[in-house]
Amino acid sequence: MQTSELEKNKAVVMRYVDEIQNGHSIDAIDSIFAENFVDHMATYGGLFQGIDGLKRGYSELLGAFPDLQVTVEDLIAEGDKVVVYKTATATHRGPYQGIPATGNRVQFENIYIFQIRDGKIAEYWGLFNEFALKQQLGAIVQDDDADSD
Repeated sequence: MQTSELEKNKAVVMRYVDEIQNGHSIDAIDSIFAENFVDHMATYGGLFQGIDGLKRGYSELLGAFPDLQVTVEDLIAEGDKVVVYKTATATHRGPYQGIPATGNRVQFENIYIFQIRDGKIAEYWGLFNEFALKQQLGAIVQDDDADSD
């Protein structure tokens, strides 16, 4: 694959970050994701399949974290895949997975692999540090006394 194709694929992922994650534009999903988009993300068990599921997922996420901002730490392209390592920061202002708003400022990292087809995101796989996020929301309490037994 030529360098220009790799750069185009990286640009699609950057549009996703800029317009959807940082710009909070749910409507941009239609122009960035393929109609038959497949979510392989283990965190939610593929809960948000297709365009409608993705829109629902982002609506819920932005309802919980309305000031979400993502920083791309690394972006690598090979063939039709783009890997991105990101840091997200936000304030917990609404319910998230049954956890009521805490007002806590959170930061967590995530890594995604995007497959690009015909200039759109067709599939993705990803992991994020959900443990760190839930710990910052107070839903997981670390037992510091466990080592002293």
